[in-house]
Amino acid sequence: MPAVLARRALDYRPRMALSRREFLATSAAALALPLHAHARLPLGELRRDVRGRVLAPGDRGYDGARLVFNKRFDAIRPPAVVRVRDVADVRAVVRWAGRHGVPLVVRSGGNAYNGASTSRDAVVVDVGGLDGFRRDDAVVTVGPGLRNFDLYRRLARRGLALPSGSCSNVAVGGLATGGGMGLAGRALGLTLDRVVAFDVVTADGQRRRVSGDDDLFWALRGGGGSFAVVTTVHLRARPLRRAAWFFASYPAGAREEVLATWDDLAPGAPAALTSICTLTGARASAFGQFLGSESELRRLVAPLARIPGARFSAGTSDFLALQRRWAGCAEGGCGDVPRDSFDASSVYVARRLSARGRRAFVQAADRGATLVLDAYGGAINRVPAAATAFVHRDVRFSVQILSYSPIATARRRVRRARRLIAPFGNGGAYQNYADLALRSPRRAYYGANLARLRTIKAAVDPDGRFAPAQGVG
Repeated sequence: MPAVLARRALDYRPRMALSRREFLATSAAALALPLHAHARLPLGELRRDVRGRVLAPGDRGYDGARLVFNKRFDAIRPPAVVRVRDVADVRAVVRWAGRHGVPLVVRSGGNAYNGASTSRDAVVVDVGGLDGFRRDDAVVTVGPGLRNFDLYRRLARRGLALPSGSCSNVAVGGLATGGGMGLAGRALGLTLDRVVAFDVVTADGQRRRVSGDDDLFWALRGGGGSFAVVTTVHLRARPLRRAAWFFASYPAGAREEVLATWDDLAPGAPAALTSICTLTGARASAFGQFLGSESELRRLVAPLARIPGARFSAGTSDFLALQRRWAGCAEGGCGDVPRDSFDASSVYVARRLSARGRRAFVQAADRGATLVLDAYGGAINRVPAAATAFVHRDVRFSVQILSYSPIATARRRVRRARRLIAPFGNGGAYQNYADLALRSPRRAYYGANLARLRTIKAAVDPDGRFAPAQGVG
């Protein structure tokens, strides 16, 4: 599989974090902690309160603990990183932060595209060690630090599946609170659509389970890490052992035809089929997963197979092996994805592309960016836009704009590509492909749901304790 597919869900750009001015303007907690006061943080008290490691600059292990997946954020040095062991640790950190006016950011996998799981100013609460898994009939209870492929593997042993991303090292916490698009999305919905409850620690240090009509439950399904620390995610799985797949690659000269054919087919296909189209300067590809028979899949995607120059294959696989394929893993399993430097952005497209739009997409790819188009529709779009904080329920597909290269080059490529294709989008952007360069990011991520999110934030975190980059203030 193309290397970009293994990277596409590293949930997750030009500036490296909130500027000091932005932070002071948006976080009441920061007002209680002058930015020059990190050395005076009462970390001794915190170390007495928690069982996990509290790592500050100069401590052995700090330099490893502070790093996130994207190397572009390597210069950021948080005032401390707390590797919590359990919910009691989380409560202790939050209560300590409340006593001393310290802002917090939460890290589950460290793959946030905009560096939201690190900070120059906030203490990092690393919940990566909360990675448990338990099954109770069709409901699985998992920790926010559980990684994608570990989740797939544990589900497969029980003949179950959930919709989740394709990158093996993305963790459930960030995925399920931001969205969670994967190759079962049109059939089963986003990851957050399968969540039936969250266990959380709120800004007052209390432990709660939220579900149903609770405003906080609504906000956490798409609103990200601005509202509480998620300590457990309860998800409804479904029986699934096998699926069909297809993969097609094409020469550069076929890209506009591939895009036209895929755009005509993928967003309106039967919900059992989720597919992706990828454009680079040298080639195009289309691939997908179908929860049905191989013969029916071949019939559905026949227009893609007939494009001149296509190299087409299809088959049927057990579900775990198929997720390994999408992740680009070796046959034996999925190890850690090597850290890298990249820039990325996203655009949502709500209408079929015109010939002019297709030319713009190809031009964007010719300038060095990779475009990854995820088909929506099906189960994703059947959920009303106001039913969860995730508002993007009326689009045809998302476009992830990527460049894995030295950051100055990557930023230039992504910015140029976005300028070319954004006129053909609807103004929205996917919050799990967060982009620090967006002029109105919260409006792009949350649309009509932003006002309600702000109201809930004021109610559950009035002091702005949780302060991720581009978070709801």
